[in-house]
Amino acid sequence: METVLSQNRNKKSVFVNVMDLCNLTMHRQSEHVMTFLRTKLGSRRSLDGQQRLVFKGQFAPKVFQGILRRYVNEYVVCNGCKSPYTILSKKGRLFFLQCEQRGCSRPVAPIIAGAVARVGRRKATT
Repeated sequence: METVLSQNRNKKSVFVNVMDLCNLTMHRQSEHVMTFLRTKLGSRRSLDGQQRLVFKGQFAPKVFQGILRRYVNEYVVCNGCKSPYTILSKKGRLFFLQCEQRGCSRPVAPIIAGAVARVGRRKATT
């Protein structure tokens, strides 16, 4: 999974191919993925007119890839057979991940905004 990230001078990081990644590669609702990214980065986000995800702050592509890898492990891949062919559904207030190959199902944790580790923002010591 390749993430395309560009940075501009206004201290913003732009995730260019977020919609393709959500819809074509992971088969997940873009709002769910964007909420996970916002929660883990601890940064404000918005969609621009070209359907690119804009975050306040400068983040390295490796940071995005690590967070997306965690998302895939938790909300996309089946724990039993490691198949990416799964369906994420919501029943009441709970999310369930159902494997299309084995038919098994497991609950997954909801995305909760709360205490977030701040990545890459340490002060330089003098």
